[in-house]
Amino acid sequence: MGIRHRGTINIQNKINRWFFCLFLIIISVAASGCALSERRVHPEFATRIHGVAQSVLIPPDVAMLELLPSGLIRQRDDWTAAGCRNLQKAISTYLENAKITLQPLNIDPQIAPEITEIQALYRLVHKSMQQQTFNTHQDTQARRPFEYSVGSINALLNKLGADSMIFVSGYDRVSNAGRKALIDIAIADASGTILYYSVKGSIQGRDLRYPASANIMVQELLTGFARIQE
Repeated sequence: MGIRHRGTINIQNKINRWFFCLFLIIISVAASGCALSERRVHPEFATRIHGVAQSVLIPPDVAMLELLPSGLIRQRDDWTAAGCRNLQKAISTYLENAKITLQPLNIDPQIAPEITEIQALYRLVHKSMQQQTFNTHQDTQARRPFEYSVGSINALLNKLGADSMIFVSGYDRVSNAGRKALIDIAIADASGTILYYSVKGSIQGRDLRYPASANIMVQELLTGFARIQE
């Protein structure tokens, strides 16, 4: 079945974290009357984006979840693997049309610890980006320039033959009643600066196990990227 039996507590914590984030976001969009689709760019995006030509996609931190009739939620490894593959293919196709190559990521034992470290750093930055993007009170923090960084990743990118890094996070929960998905994407240049950040929530259509659904999600996440780049 491909159902994960180990690390149940960690998985549930991750699920709870994403549901809490979704709850905050839903409150935010309900208060503003906006759709659940937001994007932010670095103040120097227009000039620095020209340095993005060979990107590498860090393994997506995306979970495919099954809501059981009992109300329990479990993560499905087989669904997750299929969803992540579809997301990667969709991102590669989209970037190719934008004249950006998605480099294959070959993680050898020497690079693996560096990948793990950058993933941990991004999770910390990711939390702050969400808080600013979906701040319901629009206070000083929400109005300040969108400036976030994971620290220089130039050395790691040189090893990977790339000049930029892409992070994808989120979940897609499937049940008999339908789906609830929350996916976001961030693009960082060699300095580690997050140039582009986009998040999309959806309760429509099929889930990420279906290539067409992944294509639609990626198009909606990156449509602002293409529009700004032109």
